[in-house]
Amino acid sequence: MPLPPPDAPPSGNPPVLWTSPAGESPAVSADGRGAVGSATFAPAAFRDVVIDAVVELETGGDDAACGLFFRQVDEHNYLGFSVTAGGRAVVFAIEGGQLRVLADGPIPDEAPYARGIPAANRLTIVTAGPSITCIVNGYVLVGVIVDPRYKEGLAGALVVPGQAGVAASARVRWAQVRALLPDQR
Repeated sequence: MPLPPPDAPPSGNPPVLWTSPAGESPAVSADGRGAVGSATFAPAAFRDVVIDAVVELETGGDDAACGLFFRQVDEHNYLGFSVTAGGRAVVFAIEGGQLRVLADGPIPDEAPYARGIPAANRLTIVTAGPSITCIVNGYVLVGVIVDPRYKEGLAGALVVPGQAGVAASARVRWAQVRALLPDQR
């Protein structure tokens, strides 16, 4: 049963649901044989949230990518957002272990984006119901609607080695998961 609407608007800032521990920088790596490297942020399922992180691609080829995964329901089913050293962005679903691209394209020249290796960029994902909005360094890149089975799940960082067969690694400088609304827990 849905909750009744509040009598007054909520006040304050949306609560932080998780933040990376000070001094700890999760690192992720992929061996270059096509496998994705990943590191989960917390053993908690997140639903309608803002996932915000600075991720640095440290090694890899021009087509290597780093990013965030979210709403992971199990090892073989999750959503992701990644950016390459060469300036492409991809929003994708892994369904039964198979890649399904939801959006793919070059990051516009007017977007504030650090290309190359090493390069760090702030990646922000806003998840609200079936709507996913992906942002790079404050620049809104794309919004997609996703399958309703991806309601909530784990979140974390990922690195994709790319087509060149070159190993890749990335490091998370900081990460945070925030609620959308001040009264949300």
